[in-house]
Amino acid sequence: MKLIETPITSNLNIKTFYPQIISFFFRNSAIKFYKFFSLDRTQILLVDTYDRIQVIMINPKKKITKQEIDCAVKRVLKAERETVNVHIGVKQELERAGVQFKRPNKDIVIIEQSAVVSS
Repeated sequence: MKLIETPITSNLNIKTFYPQIISFFFRNSAIKFYKFFSLDRTQILLVDTYDRIQVIMINPKKKITKQEIDCAVKRVLKAERETVNVHIGVKQELERAGVQFKRPNKDIVIIEQSAVVSS
């Protein structure tokens, strides 16, 4: 699988790409930094909110496989699968909460890792 980092221009706002998802998960959180990646047809957002690092995987065409999740954990977070929390079925949670998507999304997965505090 080929992982490509998408370059971000200085005037790009993360809420313009995925407004519903960002406002639902990060409405009261300060975002330290974010990066966009592409893993085949899966869009990956790496979001650091000072206390935790989250990887949001979005695929509009198919279900996200275990291999894609493992690849994102190893190559984006540079961690092992056992050290992170993987939340599958996020799309269903969002739909139950009443979130309407402008673009169709087949699957959404969130991977959480506690931010390491350096002294």
